[in-house]
Amino acid sequence: MKGARRWALLILCAALLSGCGAPPPQEEEKPQPVEDTVLISADTGGLSASGFTAVLYFRYGTTGYLAPQTRQVEVGRNEAPEHALVQALLDGPSGASSALDGLFPPGTEVLSTLSQGDTLFVTFNEAMMGRYADEGQDAADKTEGALRRQMCLDALSATLTEAGMCARVQVLVYRGVDQGKSLRLTAGFLDQSGDETLLPPLTRREDRLLTPHNTAELILNAWQRQDWAALYDLTARDDARPREQAACDAFADGGTLVSFSVSPGSVSPDGQSAVVSAELTLMGEAGDREIGGYPLRMRREDGLWKIGYDELATMMNQD
Repeated sequence: MKGARRWALLILCAALLSGCGAPPPQEEEKPQPVEDTVLISADTGGLSASGFTAVLYFRYGTTGYLAPQTRQVEVGRNEAPEHALVQALLDGPSGASSALDGLFPPGTEVLSTLSQGDTLFVTFNEAMMGRYADEGQDAADKTEGALRRQMCLDALSATLTEAGMCARVQVLVYRGVDQGKSLRLTAGFLDQSGDETLLPPLTRREDRLLTPHNTAELILNAWQRQDWAALYDLTARDDARPREQAACDAFADGGTLVSFSVSPGSVSPDGQSAVVSAELTLMGEAGDREIGGYPLRMRREDGLWKIGYDELATMMNQD
């Protein structure tokens, strides 16, 4: 961003920090950054193009969870790392995993990033407030749209905090300097209600991420619901896994899961395997049967936690 437009956005950010959405001051009143403020969008034309490895978060299928994808993020000569990382998130997941989906409304662009203390201000264009291309007007579509928007914000904060770029993220939307409204994202973004209540800065939400515990819950939920296709997608692609139809037929012949709970679990020192302890209640001919402390072992595959087919089959067919 150059010249007047850059100053316009920086002035608007300064107005936001003071809690107002008033028109910008005259040219001679341009604010000077305070001592502890770093202008991330400053001119870096003298720097060489570079890149870095980062973990980006995207939606896993149709679930309410975010899954990681490790990517090389390229940083242009006139671009800051924070800006490049947000842009990579907007670009969506690479083709390496068909299970992942991007979450930002179509046409969303990142205009600037500004760091103050441990908070990163990220300014998007007005398309951020738009609807998804497949979003309808019925109750189910509205519920799904609200979930996707919340996950969009959660993916942004998870990605930026994991990269160590901030502790909090304040989302701004540039809608023109003459509208007399705060740039800060409002509650109406989530449900398209027009609610002008300002949203607080975003923080990292571990409950939204596909940790070993949350992945184990997905596996056991799919078993309990008898959603064999979803369960198959959570099995590792190794030699033991048969074709999907054969696997689904085998799942259907297994035990019936009545209820379950899982422990937080632990991850191996190399980060490639994990174990959680599951408490299972299975339906039996003579009544429900409790199985306590069952070790559910998982391993990483393309950044996701998966269970081996043989291990899953053994668990589902407890005598």
